[in-house]
Order: sequence, then C-alpha cells, then structure tokens
Amino acid sequence: MFADVVGSSKIYKQEGNDEANRQISDVVNRLMDQTRQHNGVVIKTLGDEVMAHFKNPNDAFRASIAMQQIGEETLPISVGMAWGNVIEKDADLFGQAVNDAAAVVKISRGKQVITTQQHKDELTSENAAKLSVFDEVKLKGGKISTTLFRIDWESQYPGQGYDHTIIRTNISAVQDQLIVSYIKPDGTKGSIALTESNAPLHIGRDETNCQVTLSTNLASRDHCHINYQYGKFVLVDHSTNGTYVTNADSQEVYLRREELPLLGSGCIGLGEKTDVANQFAIKFCSSKVS
Repeated sequence: MFADVVGSSKIYKQEGNDEANRQISDVVNRLMDQTRQHNGVVIKTLGDEVMAHFKNPNDAFRASIAMQQIGEETLPISVGMAWGNVIEKDADLFGQAVNDAAAVVKISRGKQVITTQQHKDELTSENAAKLSVFDEVKLKGGKISTTLFRIDWESQYPGQGYDHTIIRTNISAVQDQLIVSYIKPDGTKGSIALTESNAPLHIGRDETNCQVTLSTNLASRDHCHINYQYGKFVLVDHSTNGTYVTNADSQEVYLRREELPLLGSGCIGLGEKTDVANQFAIKFCSSKVS
C-alpha cells in the first residue's frame, strides 16, 4: 500500500515551510499509526507518502478506510494498493506487486482508494461487495489491461453522502485497429496493424526499443508512442522536437510532451510539419474490424 498526502506542494506555497511540514508530518504519523493498528508494517516514508505492507488483504482494506477518515479531518489522502508476492531485502520490498501499487497510487486522487483485481479476489465477500469498477488500464510493464477497483469507503459512515463517478463497463470500442504506414530506413514500405493487444507502439530512431524506426535526425531515439486508452488510439509525445499531427478533417496540431487521440486518418511528422516530412511522414488510418 502507498498512502499519499495530496497537494503537499500547494500547502508549502500557501502555509510556508514550517507550518506545511508540521501539518504533513502530523498526517503521515497518523497514517503510520493506522498501519500498525491494522496489523500492517510501515516499510518507509517518502516525504508525504507512506509505504506499508499487510499480510492480510482485509487488514489492508480496513486500514485504507481508516486512513481516508483521517483525510476527512485533515488533508486529502490518496491510497493505491496491490496484492501479490514480494521480495524482502534490506528492510525494503521489491517485486511486481510493489510496482503495481506504486502505479495505482499515481492514478488515485484525493479521497480515493484504488486497488487491483488480485486484491479484490482475496477479500471477504462482504468487503469485496464494497468495491466498484474504476478503470481498465495497463500498469507499468504490463502487456494486457487490468481492472482497477475503487473502495466505496464513504458508505462506511452513516449519514455521510458520497459523490464519485463509476466507470460504465462494456463500452463499445470507438476503434478496433489503427493501420500505421511508414518508410523504413532501407527505403522499403512498412505497415503495422495496431490493436489493443499489441499496443503500445513506440516510434523513434532506436531500432532496439521502437517498432517503427525512422532515420531522420529530427526524431528522438524514443520519440513518441501510440497507446490504446478508453477505446481510442492516443499518440503520446515525449521528444525533444515535438510531434506534428494532421487529421483529414482538421488543422495540424503540434504536440510537445502532450497527447492526442488519433481519429479517422491522417499524418504524423516527427520534429517537423507533416507537409515537409516527405519520406519520414507516418500515415495512420483507424477502422473497425467486423
């Protein structure tokens, strides 16, 4: 489990170093107390965040609710959890479950407790009934989407209403596949049919880590990637020179450390406008598969 005090940077700006440190330290200490009271072990603190370990999944469930009750009285708390085997070394924990929990707490927002399917499967039926589907995501290092759940902890307190959005399941995908066409460094044509199962698709100059490689010096080694999110293919730029995207029915968009859904058909330019990219231009076309 990772429990994080939300908005700590803003608190430092508003309250000053001493008062902000006092408030955050008080909350962190209370989060650690709740960990121990629910048979958990505090592994370490990371500034405004507590990393904890529980051997009983239901103890972790109850501790997360108690932590959110603290947040109601003090500062907003976000909690992310995952369940699985871990490696213990030098008073620290490692392994996929740790990586998953660290990824989940980044998805969680203030007043939210988010956990994984594996954790839900280990809970008692009474506790599992208090979880609702939150999202479908690919966690770091994962090749397939996993279901995340939100604990409806607000309903634990009589008379306290709660307001949150539940993700509707079984949404029909907007796009089934994205055809990506390009010219390889050797001058031959390349084409990839991108689907949810083989996303993300990495684009750049690095032949080792990128499925689509271009030899233009305007491209970064790992320039951008195309992921599948919420039924759409989304281009995510993380380059030095940025990425240009032109859709058939819209103006050209320049991205730098930003993302954009790739709808319909269009063209992608790495570090230069699509109309001057020539052989380095990448074409895309989305379609439904019958």
